[in-house]
Amino acid sequence: MRCGCITIGEFKCTMCNRNIEHGERYLLIAETDAPEDKRQRICVDCCLKQKYAAYTKEKGEKVLTFFPD
Repeated sequence: MRCGCITIGEFKCTMCNRNIEHGERYLLIAETDAPEDKRQRICVDCCLKQKYAAYTKEKGEKVLTFFPD
């Protein structure tokens, strides 16, 4: 399961170990009812590099989506 989220606390990116700070967007990848240590939290930069996210154009604006076509 993939969920696009906004941080309400502080987490570390699973891929680059950078702090994902309060208010920042990230991608959560986890199996349903997975324990906390099995969840992957990935920052926007890593998502763009791994093609988990992309910028699209909606209503004339550039928008980040974690669910590219």
